[in-house]
Amino acid sequence: MNKTNTNIFLLFLMVLQLSCATAPDKEDLHYVRIPIEYRKASSIKLSEFVESVDLIPLETTEDNLIGEVGRIVFIDNNYYIKSTNGRQNAKIFVFDANGRYQFKIDHRGVGPGEYIEMKDFQILQDSLLMTVSNGDYKSNLYDLKGDFIKQLEFRYNIKEIQPFSDCKVLLYHSNLRELEMNALTLLDTIFGISSHFFKVDKVAEAKLTCQINANAFSVCDEKVYFNYPFCDTIYQIAGQKYSPAYYIDFGNKKHPEGLITEKDGILEIEAKVRRLESVMSLYTYDITPRFVYLGFDDFERNVYMSLYSLQTGKVFTGRTIIDDLYFPGNRMTLTHNNIAVNMDKEEILWHVEPGVLLEGYEKSRKSMGENDWNVFCKKHPKLVSVCSMLKADDNPVLLRVKLKSF
Repeated sequence: MNKTNTNIFLLFLMVLQLSCATAPDKEDLHYVRIPIEYRKASSIKLSEFVESVDLIPLETTEDNLIGEVGRIVFIDNNYYIKSTNGRQNAKIFVFDANGRYQFKIDHRGVGPGEYIEMKDFQILQDSLLMTVSNGDYKSNLYDLKGDFIKQLEFRYNIKEIQPFSDCKVLLYHSNLRELEMNALTLLDTIFGISSHFFKVDKVAEAKLTCQINANAFSVCDEKVYFNYPFCDTIYQIAGQKYSPAYYIDFGNKKHPEGLITEKDGILEIEAKVRRLESVMSLYTYDITPRFVYLGFDDFERNVYMSLYSLQTGKVFTGRTIIDDLYFPGNRMTLTHNNIAVNMDKEEILWHVEPGVLLEGYEKSRKSMGENDWNVFCKKHPKLVSVCSMLKADDNPVLLRVKLKSF
């Protein structure tokens, strides 16, 4: 893509983002407001939110090199990890609880049980793996070993899937006009169409069809939540009804309401955009009984994370994570490639590149005297063991980060 086309594309994305202010109605008193203090969002110390960390080095072979991580599901003592190469050629790599490689699910093709390009996957009913595909309107059902069971065909492109109550399944799709501007579809127990709902307006259509978010759904205490690109509100889904549950308040960097109109020409749009600070947009999130985890970015491609305590209302926000528990002073600046995309219960599943750990390990080893290093090794035996065998070109290390109350 040349520079001119790149600028046009970025401007198009800015128009899409700025066209949506999604604060819930003032009459709705049931949502939780999460304030994002971006001016203070330089860094977060591990000690502020981490109770403990378990390291799981993911075995590296020629057959399982992990690229960008899109989803991690832990089930039957195995990690199912969706990995892509530049958002394409998606595969599912399966590792056991200790990180040993088991097998991969890669059925690209045009025949029965195959897909052109996997868009997403989920585990249904604890025994079925369902994929959705780009370009061929297919969804496939496999068992947890990746063996093909059944093909499902739809007349629209599905972006993401989510198990729902009573063995039902929610689909988030991009073919709004064909389905009377309803963004969600509910499938019944035999995967037949049950209903379409979550109606959006014409302005929101462009936002939903331009996928940037890493995930649209989250589940907590059997409640399903939904968010779509450039939307500051996380909705709770109950049957075919939905209501605002959390409003992410980006303050002066939120999406201004009514800034861009249908009558604006390219010069008017450009002038309006240039007068704004870079706005922020939710990229990924997850909800637990005690916390709301948020990952978001801005137009300068800065990536941030926030943790919100549902018990105290306290928020931590930062774009750099500082280690003050294990390798003091070691830092990791967040990017789209290393931000955690989801959680497992109360623990963040964080994939960290080997270089981050190796840098901290080597610096600490050089800076400590022999006695201090021996004490450190006895205190953190698994950390030392993992780092001593780690190589820079290995697969990421999966961290299970247990959050403490704050």
